[in-house]
Amino acid sequence: MFDDLRQLTDDEPLFDSPKAEQSFEAEAPEPRVPRGYFLGMTPGQRFLLSLLLLGTVVILGLMCLMVTGKVFLF
Repeated sequence: MFDDLRQLTDDEPLFDSPKAEQSFEAEAPEPRVPRGYFLGMTPGQRFLLSLLLLGTVVILGLMCLMVTGKVFLF
């Protein structure tokens, strides 16, 4: 079993040597085309969403002020 051990190791290297023909050139990425969309929405949809968010914040703020007794409507 151990008689042929030295011959087996001499034939094949343990590690592969780096090959000279390999090239590591970076490919140029394709240019990205700006679409003008954020989260898949058009500018009009984003504006409407921001108005709805503003309205929600104002209503929740007024409700919190009325609950704490800082503001009275009438």
